[in-house]
Amino acid sequence: MTPERYAARPLTLGRNGRTPRTLRNRLASAPMERNYGTTDGRITEQYIDYLVTRAKAGLALVTTEATYVRADGKGRTHQLGLHSDAMIPGLRKLTDALHAAGALAAVELNHGGRTAQAAVSGFKNLAPSPVPCEVAGGEVPRELTTGECHDLAEAYGQAARRAVEAGFDVINIHGAHGYLIHQFMSPISNHRTDEFAAPERFMNLVIDEVRQAAPDAIIGMRVSVVEGPADGITAEQQLAIIGKAHLEHLDFLDISAGSYEAGEWIVQSGEWKPGVLSDYARAYRRFGLPLGMAGRLNSAAIIEEVLGEGTCDFVSLARAIHADPAFVGGVLHGGRYRPCIACNVCIDNLGLGQVTCTVNPAVGRSRVPVPTPAVREGSRVVVVGAGPAGLTAARELAEAGAQVTVLDDGARPGGQFALAEGMKSTPDFHRFAEWSAAENTRLGIDVRLGTRADTSDVAALARETGADAVVLATGGLRPAAGFRGTESPNVRDVREWLAAQPGVLDGTDYPAAVTIWGADSVAMSVADTLADRGTAVLLVGPQEVIAPESGRRAKILAVPRLEQNPRVRIRLGATIEEYDGTRVRLGSGEWLDAPGPLLVSRSVAPLDGSMPARERDAALSFVAGVPVTLAGTVVDQTPAIASNAVKSGYDAAQRVAAALAAGPADGAPAGANRELTLNGAAS
Repeated sequence: MTPERYAARPLTLGRNGRTPRTLRNRLASAPMERNYGTTDGRITEQYIDYLVTRAKAGLALVTTEATYVRADGKGRTHQLGLHSDAMIPGLRKLTDALHAAGALAAVELNHGGRTAQAAVSGFKNLAPSPVPCEVAGGEVPRELTTGECHDLAEAYGQAARRAVEAGFDVINIHGAHGYLIHQFMSPISNHRTDEFAAPERFMNLVIDEVRQAAPDAIIGMRVSVVEGPADGITAEQQLAIIGKAHLEHLDFLDISAGSYEAGEWIVQSGEWKPGVLSDYARAYRRFGLPLGMAGRLNSAAIIEEVLGEGTCDFVSLARAIHADPAFVGGVLHGGRYRPCIACNVCIDNLGLGQVTCTVNPAVGRSRVPVPTPAVREGSRVVVVGAGPAGLTAARELAEAGAQVTVLDDGARPGGQFALAEGMKSTPDFHRFAEWSAAENTRLGIDVRLGTRADTSDVAALARETGADAVVLATGGLRPAAGFRGTESPNVRDVREWLAAQPGVLDGTDYPAAVTIWGADSVAMSVADTLADRGTAVLLVGPQEVIAPESGRRAKILAVPRLEQNPRVRIRLGATIEEYDGTRVRLGSGEWLDAPGPLLVSRSVAPLDGSMPARERDAALSFVAGVPVTLAGTVVDQTPAIASNAVKSGYDAAQRVAAALAAGPADGAPAGANRELTLNGAAS
């Protein structure tokens, strides 16, 4: 008989005479912000569907995002609020739906303090001291008066009252990540001399107000076990502060880490080990409260380890269940799930709009996901290209009932994912390739590697393969890099060079020196990986910053390493005009020694724009009797990152499935083939 998993064991919260609530297992969703609300803080159908889907997957406790308690604490354009009674009806609809799905409902109360900016909230920001948060926007906050500190604590209490009226079982006070309560704790942001100079004073006032307003609720607090910056709160200091907390009013602690100035601690890179906060969490056992923990909990194995060893009592999950709610079943029962690859596209989208996901193209796209329609029985689709776009399209169409064949001239599927696996900053990318391979087998997708398809005559390709639709996920044509000397054998496309360097990918062999032309995310990743192993790197790019198409968290570790490595030379805002085999001439006329091979990033070799505009802009049309559909197109200026390739593949599959399900379109003859060209810039 298989022993019960630790994660599947129920957990009861509640103490000091409060009505206990029982979690059906040890899995909770973390208060991950998503920007799925309205501009005035209300919840939406999209957001309710997102959370309820994860409750139905088996989560025991489903938590909304950091929810602002007063309008001047709003930090995101579409953040949820509990600042007004008008928020209650919508949130009651959410909690009723969560309860119907068997989960407890939790809300996290928050105020941005100095991280809130007037451009977003419409109000002057307030903080313990007038210390700006440069990462958030740099607005200098007005220092709260002593009386205003008391008023703000009362605002937390009023939000707690609303939470109870809205049907929430659990209230989590956000005391972490550099927000207002944490700002009072930190020597970086609290320079006061009144009663609130004591780091625990405001925290305790909030705890007291929340407990008074919600006497029977389950109340906990999120804590950053370490702030991150050298002049911030140390792990020992944070323990001392929590030791002075009014713990009798709390039912649990929830362990996280970091602040705005140390975002790498809040949402950790794939470079960091799973369960990274375990050593810090153990020290919190001294307080005798049930303990939740976040931090790189991305597999059933690590979750069983931290629960089995008693490191924590429940786990707070964010990226893993964002990538796939089926992760819950994977942990509880060993089911299959789409893995998070720790690329941090999710957190980097937070300042731009809705939070999406590289591997899950259905989330964060301004609507409740629309299922891909089932195709007619016997429908056959050929996908050319086994990169992330092609693999995504193939899987989606196979799930829709199509017989799918994938043709790729490479030695293994994955495209650029296969190359990214060997890079220092993206070690978890192999999980997508492995999952895709397993899905190909499960769905009976016929993957033919080492097979070059002639895409110059798609109609002929369709006839030869008997396909009803052809999906081109090949990335399109690109011109050669535009400088004199490209005919040198030492000038190589960086991706092609990587594919031919197994020693680089598996970590066994590195060149003494390289020159990289272009400073996009691929160039950054390759330069960082090589430099880390001792390679001398010259990085020249027309970009004004490294990897401008990537968000802050995706490069938060790599860029400082490159800038601080004495073996790395960086020239940004510069162009290469000539290469003589050992040197490059910049647009300024300066010659630089260019050791090793010269690797060309595609960010300096634009996509081919030769495709006719009529075909580029087609949604689903016919050319010479063959249906042609272009998704994104090979001249799309969308950043060439894996996330966009996966979304392109997903969207293309939905259009193809709709066409195959609906029958002939626009008067096309029955059985006519359909062609779909993907934006394969990152495929």
